[in-house]
Amino acid sequence: MPATRSGVRQGSRQPGPYLQDMAGPSNLDFVHVVDDEGPPRKRQAVERKSNKQRSKQKAKAPLPPASEIIEISSDEDEPLAKKPSGSTAASEKRINELEEENKNLKRALAAAKTAQPHPVPLAKVPTPTPDAKSDKVLSAIEEHVSCEVCTLKMWNPFTLACGHTFCKDCLLDWFSTAHMQHLTANPTYDPQRLIPLHLRAALARHDLAAPQRRHIEREIALITASTSHPQYSCPTCRVLVRAKPAENFVVKHLVRTIAAAQGESPPKEPPRALHRALEGPFDGFFPFVV
Repeated sequence: MPATRSGVRQGSRQPGPYLQDMAGPSNLDFVHVVDDEGPPRKRQAVERKSNKQRSKQKAKAPLPPASEIIEISSDEDEPLAKKPSGSTAASEKRINELEEENKNLKRALAAAKTAQPHPVPLAKVPTPTPDAKSDKVLSAIEEHVSCEVCTLKMWNPFTLACGHTFCKDCLLDWFSTAHMQHLTANPTYDPQRLIPLHLRAALARHDLAAPQRRHIEREIALITASTSHPQYSCPTCRVLVRAKPAENFVVKHLVRTIAAAQGESPPKEPPRALHRALEGPFDGFFPFVV
């Protein structure tokens, strides 16, 4: 029996369209051919068919979601202009208003200058010139109201019986030196207790008869003459001082007037002690005087 060529049997099953839509591209990578002995042209046709199917499947592949799309742009592209915020817009509006106000002020100033072509110059206040003559007079007077001991202004001047005037502090120091020297030789000396109190009280009576007053005065003079006293003298002329210095109010006011003209102020007086036994600053140096 002659040999006969059996026909090529191709697969009768092919995937339906619904399977192609559900399956991915990976399901179409292989196509099975039943008869390997078939001619090569048929196999090539089958391969081309499968390639076309794969291309169709790739064309039908779904697009990725929008969130996964990455946009690639060049760095040279200009950035998008940002819209001005509310605060920026308000600032720009305020700047424009200020510029407009500045222009209005400049126009008003120019109009004012035009309306007044001849401005009136301001009156100059003359500066006081120093008076050399008055300064010389003040300097000359200041020399006469200055203490000869400390060469400072005599804020509290006291005048001696000889007529010379010194400041209180200088006279106190001057008399204290002589008083201490006298106490060294006479330690019991006390000018305040030298005259008995009953004689002082009798002289203080206004109804005391004249003969009695003269008699008491003679007794006080005898006591004073029989007692040794410190030898106080004037710092300038060295004349013996037997009475307390007197305060010079004329020189005191003159010193304050000159000091005020020179812009100075008098020093503060120390507070006076309460229940002070001595009335004046020089009572401790001189005995009771009738």
